Amino acid sequence: MARSPFQSDFVIEKDEPPPPVELPGEAGPVSLPRATLESTEASARATRWVMIMTLIVLASLVVLTVVGPHIPTGE
Repeated sequence: MARSPFQSDFVIEKDEPPPPVELPGEAGPVSLPRATLESTEASARATRWVMIMTLIVLASLVVLTVVGPHIPTGE
């Protein structure tokens, strides 16, 4: 049977059992340091930028909605 040039050269023998899987040793629980919020400045700044960008997008949509019907078509 002709082989496609895109066909893989690898063959899987289905009669052979799969090789045994070796699992790593048991790992104990990992303790992480408790996260603390040192300042709310970054959070407030990020919120302010998101609000500014949202207002810019909404304002541009309002401008497009108001001006859009008045743009002449290219007839």
